[in-house]
Amino acid sequence: MRRHTLLLPLVLGTLAAPRAGAAQQPGLVVLNKSEATASIISLADGRTVATMPVGDGPHEIAVSPDGRWAMASNYGGTTPGHSLTLLDLRARTAVRTIELGEYKRPHGIAWLPDGKRVVVTSELAQAVFVVEAATGKIEKAISTGVGGTHLLVLSKDGKRVWTSNIFSGSNSLLDLEKGVLVKTAPNGKGPEAIDLSPDGRELWTADRPLNRITILDANTLDSIAAWPSGQFPNRLHFTPDGQTVLQSNAQSSTVGVYDAKSRKLLGNIEFPYDEALGKPTVLTQFGRSATPLGILIAPDGKRAWVALAAHDRLAEVDIATRKVVRTITAGREPDGMAYVPDIGAGKP
Repeated sequence: MRRHTLLLPLVLGTLAAPRAGAAQQPGLVVLNKSEATASIISLADGRTVATMPVGDGPHEIAVSPDGRWAMASNYGGTTPGHSLTLLDLRARTAVRTIELGEYKRPHGIAWLPDGKRVVVTSELAQAVFVVEAATGKIEKAISTGVGGTHLLVLSKDGKRVWTSNIFSGSNSLLDLEKGVLVKTAPNGKGPEAIDLSPDGRELWTADRPLNRITILDANTLDSIAAWPSGQFPNRLHFTPDGQTVLQSNAQSSTVGVYDAKSRKLLGNIEFPYDEALGKPTVLTQFGRSATPLGILIAPDGKRAWVALAAHDRLAEVDIATRKVVRTITAGREPDGMAYVPDIGAGKP
């Protein structure tokens, strides 16, 4: 079975040291679904400094622990996607396409702590699999056995992974070290958004059809609490200190901000629809919504970026005040984002 295509020889972990004495230039790498591209955006001025090709219908992207590489999952459009794209963020180029064979509709993605491998979900194969970035080799695959294995979140040590299974209405816990499925538990109709509390105790999920947030015990997948969300909850993320949760509602055109301890809604950040900017998206049912999808929280927990897919913009939010402080132009239909500590000078 053909599983990978290598475009260039590559060794991870043996790269040149960071630029001596150079000030870091933080930025974002953003996937533009309708363009099949990834943009590198400078946070200093909001300028797009590079645009790189990826595969059809890219949805999620992750940056390696050293900040040098990014891997995009090419989910596909009408035709199911079946590849990943590895990006060199320093050289600002697409390095290779990794073909995945039967592991179609790749979506959720995260780098393992070693910085050499990524773990990815496959909706159609109903599995989580581990890929060596340097070779494109699929190291192992673990079946969830349920439909729509969509998003994932890793434990800090990279030994366990939780998934949301949007077609089967469930969440799964897998042991990556042992290569086994630990448990799958029913949870509503279509949980998608998922994140693990920084202390590793709680798994927060959000159900798109039910417009509901549910908290599960991360170890047992037992339900702890549940309450209504906005319409079509799509993503949610904890701040690094574990005190706050941000959760996007694509149809309501809002992001809910929650106190993680009390589980109370602190307020909604609203994104009014702009007729001059509004464009159709892959998610066609939302009408006059800016369609907030992806959420990315800064390492210091003070700011967040929300992808407004219908506006081709990113909204930068001050989390403490729950105010939009600026908007940044992205490509066509932005969604998945990742933080880049240093976008460098565009040279390897």
